[in-house]
Amino acid sequence: MNITYINHSGFVVETESCYIIFDYFNGELPEFGNKPIYIFSSHGHQDHFNREIFNVFDDDKVKYVLSGDIKKKVKTIDSANILFVYPRKEYDLDMLHIKTLKSTDLGVAYIVEADGIRMYHGGDLNCWMWQEENRQYNNNMKNNYEREINSIKGEVFDLAFVPLDPRQDTYYNSGIKYILKQCDIKNIFPMHMWEEYSIQDKFLSDSNNNLENTKFYKINEKNDTWRI
Repeated sequence: MNITYINHSGFVVETESCYIIFDYFNGELPEFGNKPIYIFSSHGHQDHFNREIFNVFDDDKVKYVLSGDIKKKVKTIDSANILFVYPRKEYDLDMLHIKTLKSTDLGVAYIVEADGIRMYHGGDLNCWMWQEENRQYNNNMKNNYEREINSIKGEVFDLAFVPLDPRQDTYYNSGIKYILKQCDIKNIFPMHMWEEYSIQDKFLSDSNNNLENTKFYKINEKNDTWRI
């Protein structure tokens, strides 16, 4: 498969049979061949969703998988090729099997199976702890995040996209370390870094980063591409 980083939490995954676009909101897209295209949006925040996704492709091969909270934003769009999804559900769409988790912010996280590849895209499902918040808030956040990730404990993913947000200061790696501990992830890509890519070096220098059995793909700039 081929993976292209677009921007922020936006990626394109090319499998043998299709293209899957996660959380595109702006940036340059790669060229696409003659395969079906599935566009996933985890929620309606402006750094994860843009109505312009409906204008990027003029093609009947494109279908959209959108978190239910986006529905009110696209009332004027023909919904024939849109699948609205909701937390903790499972869906089948053509060759794809889709499972959703409940975000600790808004919308869903995605588990997608295509061509025998299992991939996880966290959206804004993360352990959003902050220095400025009180202990009760952070404890509740930690418990909510861990509860959701525990629901997929032991699952194997060929590919995962997980937040690594520098704004969280000392808590920046809480979410990614926990999912690496609970799941068997073969290849992981950090996201939601606000273009502060140096946060990856900080994470990689942590001897307790839980990467023993996982390949970490470091992002240097937009439109970086990898073949796995």
